[in-house]
Amino acid sequence: MKFCKIVTCFWLITTFVFFFSTVFIVNGALFNGVVTGKYFWFYTSIGVANVVTFVFVLIHKLYFKLKLFDFFILILIGSVLFSSIVINTVSQNTTKITLFALLAILYFNFRLLSNLQKTSPKTNTLFFIMITGLVEVIWGLRQLYGFIPSQHSLFRLTGSFFNPGPYAGYLAVVFPLALSYLMQDRLPQRAQRIHKDHKPSRMSISTFVSFVKNLCEPFGQTIRWLIALLTFVCILMVLPATMSRAAWLAAIGGCGVVLFFYSAHRYRAHSGAQRKMLTLIIAVVLVAGCMGMYFLKKDSADGRVLMWKIALQAAIKHPLGVGLGNFAGAYGEAQAAYFVAGKGTATEEFVAGSPVYGFNEYLQIAVESGVIALVLFLIIVFVALRSLIKSKELGMAGSMVSLLVFAFFSYPFSVLPLLIVFVFLLAMSGFDSTQMTQISQLGADRKFKSAIIHKICVICVLFSCISVTAYCLYREYPKYMVYKKWNSIQYLYRYGNPKEAVNAYCELYPLLNDQIKFLFEYAQSLSQTEQYEESNQVLEKAIRISCDPMLYNVMGNNYKGMGEYGKAENMYVHASHIVPNRHYPLYLLMKLYQETGQTDKAKAMANVLLEKPIKVPSTAIREMQEEARKTIEN
Repeated sequence: MKFCKIVTCFWLITTFVFFFSTVFIVNGALFNGVVTGKYFWFYTSIGVANVVTFVFVLIHKLYFKLKLFDFFILILIGSVLFSSIVINTVSQNTTKITLFALLAILYFNFRLLSNLQKTSPKTNTLFFIMITGLVEVIWGLRQLYGFIPSQHSLFRLTGSFFNPGPYAGYLAVVFPLALSYLMQDRLPQRAQRIHKDHKPSRMSISTFVSFVKNLCEPFGQTIRWLIALLTFVCILMVLPATMSRAAWLAAIGGCGVVLFFYSAHRYRAHSGAQRKMLTLIIAVVLVAGCMGMYFLKKDSADGRVLMWKIALQAAIKHPLGVGLGNFAGAYGEAQAAYFVAGKGTATEEFVAGSPVYGFNEYLQIAVESGVIALVLFLIIVFVALRSLIKSKELGMAGSMVSLLVFAFFSYPFSVLPLLIVFVFLLAMSGFDSTQMTQISQLGADRKFKSAIIHKICVICVLFSCISVTAYCLYREYPKYMVYKKWNSIQYLYRYGNPKEAVNAYCELYPLLNDQIKFLFEYAQSLSQTEQYEESNQVLEKAIRISCDPMLYNVMGNNYKGMGEYGKAENMYVHASHIVPNRHYPLYLLMKLYQETGQTDKAKAMANVLLEKPIKVPSTAIREMQEEARKTIEN
């Protein structure tokens, strides 16, 4: 029996470790292997987890009771999938939908597996999450000092992520967890205490194992405290270097929760005047810190505010959502309409961009999945956070607060390792060891009818998890070789061999038609080989999932190549409205007017091109302005 428990614990911990190791995966053989490598590792992990869960549930005959919290999760899942698959049938981002479905399966796997052990799902897994943070910090330090390259050519510090933002967010989520261990194990001298009653009275295997366990436990606690201290200090060193204000705020918020609840009794011990003074000091420090972070990157902060304003308008326009992965397309249309209506200020025109993410997950949920999904999500995270605080799981509560604060300013739900941690925290917030009862024991405690209901409940959950996982993996695993091939043939596009690129990309299109970079490269290659209609068909799909004005510029070039100058003009104008500070759409308009003999319009556009403020100086802009001057002179 002891051996079975050891094997169960080993496989349980191994399965959890499999999931959280996703953060380290970088596959150079795949296109964008920093991201796609993590996806395929996760697909493998979820397949293994389903098998492990199925076997363990059969062996241990476990049940778990679906709580009201789980039903809210199910309703949220249904709402998101309904918006993405039923309402928005025109544009479906299959990769995003598949990941969402598998993360839903992951939640129920965590719920089922957590019932196998009362402590190991939280204790061991949280410790491993902290270890992943320590490894990431060491990885980042080596990049910072030039020992290894980063994952992005423009940034020196990225860890195993594609840019510093998600990397800093992951460290911010681990930070309060390390602080919690420091507070929880703050008496390492306990390792020196070995009570005499720990010594075995009789030399048997069980008493010897118990003695060794009691002997090693305080030393293990000391080691954990030292690792937590190392992790905490290293993150404190690296986090400022990421220059991520969102991560700084997230780390402060998460650590604030841990410190507040650990020190609440001391805070209440002060007099009323002392508490008011302490509260005032904290408020002043926070306000001053926020103002300092705002002025550190003022244009970036103003750009975020504009994004939130436009995203809110898109959410109002699409109350039922536009579907997973379609945020950018809806955002582009809303931003173009905003500037066409003349509502934008000069500052907003200057800071406007074409974001892939909303930099506010709550607004992005509202745009992609609808207002109902957002309300359900807020209820779920409120209940989960309340449950973690109530059960005194302050490390997990701090990590969740960090993630939720980071979600207000960034895009953690588009980063797979952060999503896995978030799903784990949700599952553990619904975990209750008092409900971990075997079917064989249930008959003695409850009616036989209740036992049958719970058994059917587990069977239904297991069957649904296995079926959905099998279907998703059947759809996604063929993409592995496609991403590998894309990585090997992309040089055809980069080095100007469009004819060969079209032939190669045509084979990959059915499986990569939800990847914006692939669609742009394919459409551009088609345009360069004068297959204008085919190029526009690909671009029509691309503009539903992206707000990049270059897509409309290429469409305009295609219409121009077909002699449809009116449509070409509309495309260039629309591109200039999406991001008003861009010079290139205006340059294309000027060239179009020149070639069609519209001299006055060409001169007027040349003047606009010369008067427009330059956001990022470059050689290309100088050349366009020089040509505009020649247009006016001639």
